[in-house]
Amino acid sequence: MNNVDFTNNEYELLRQVSGSVGDRPIKIGQPYKCRYCGRQGYSHFRKVAHTFPESLGNKWVFSLDECDECNETFSIYEDALCRAMSPLLTLGGVRGKHNHVRQTGRTKGPAVLAHYDGEERRHLSLVAQTADFSKCLQVDSVLQKVRFTTPIADVQFIPRNAYKALCKMALSLLPEDEVGNYKKLHTWLFEINDNVDFCRLEVAASFGSIGNAPKLVSGTLLRRRDSLQPMPHILFIFCAGSLCLQIDLMSDYLEAHIPLMPPNFINLRYSNILNPPGRTPLKIDYGTPIHFNWAGTTPEFQPVQAVIVDVDLATSDGQFKLILRQEA
Repeated sequence: MNNVDFTNNEYELLRQVSGSVGDRPIKIGQPYKCRYCGRQGYSHFRKVAHTFPESLGNKWVFSLDECDECNETFSIYEDALCRAMSPLLTLGGVRGKHNHVRQTGRTKGPAVLAHYDGEERRHLSLVAQTADFSKCLQVDSVLQKVRFTTPIADVQFIPRNAYKALCKMALSLLPEDEVGNYKKLHTWLFEINDNVDFCRLEVAASFGSIGNAPKLVSGTLLRRRDSLQPMPHILFIFCAGSLCLQIDLMSDYLEAHIPLMPPNFINLRYSNILNPPGRTPLKIDYGTPIHFNWAGTTPEFQPVQAVIVDVDLATSDGQFKLILRQEA
């Protein structure tokens, strides 16, 4: 897999690590020396450490410099990120741990979204229990179109933990000459029950093909070309299937000359391209980002409130639309 245009000349590519179907395992970092806590020795590195969460589809990229103890700590953050993005992972059919596709909602709950990936065909199951059936199903007999509206179960996550999962991934890719610029971020990562007063921790999210996510993961660090420009020193961009997330990496001092960033300031249009052996290259455009504030330290509901599926009865073609809680 190769990255393509991120449509912003003010940043340069600092580092990118990615994997997709057909790629060999990629192992990064210095073996048996943890880049997070400094532990050394084989006895602290008995488990397999995924650079990007396995539950977000990572089957290819592994860290040799993440000890078992840190891996256990970071699993708390990764679980929060997966919960936050659970409906999108289900819609895209992203295969997580044990090669399973996530289901959103409980089997006997008010709403269930499941993705089935059989040998011959893939399909989604959307189930909503409600006394007023008309709220879930609308039929236009003239245009031969059907609209299904399925509310998404209220999956809870802790926003700040989900944000830290993105920071951990970014730090795993940080070149040695930049590590010293992120000591405060490194320390904050280990404060599991922190109470740092952040008014905003912005995450920009954008989406590609929702119904049939490509099997890929990538982590990218972009560094500004001009250190005097009023913009983040480094942006981290993480892609998993049809999902793309962007954050400002928050250096110790290299943004000190910048006034408080306004909301929604991260707006890169990003793309990935897959080059499967013997097949036509596939470009995934992630579109215009929407923005979340993940500064909260208490549980919140994941941001997708409902899924709308429009089906053309004449062609059986369908389109997805997400309704976010902030839009409802």
